[in-house]
Amino acid sequence: MTRKKRGTAVTGELIESMARTLRRTVVTPARAQAMAPGIERLTDAVLAAADATDFNDEPARFGSVLEALKSQRPRR
Repeated sequence: MTRKKRGTAVTGELIESMARTLRRTVVTPARAQAMAPGIERLTDAVLAAADATDFNDEPARFGSVLEALKSQRPRR
């Protein structure tokens, strides 16, 4: 099954809510906004790796797929 490529919508508000709900931690709005792009890139990379692997693949393959996707990304 192939999932359509889509970008995630990670916002500062989402990060604040998740920190509060899952970690019982307060993240300032400014810090949450600053974290959003990095978390969005990470989430997109994990989703891309999940699309490149099958549920029955060797679990260690997931890490190698993430590494391969990382090397394809142009440096800033």
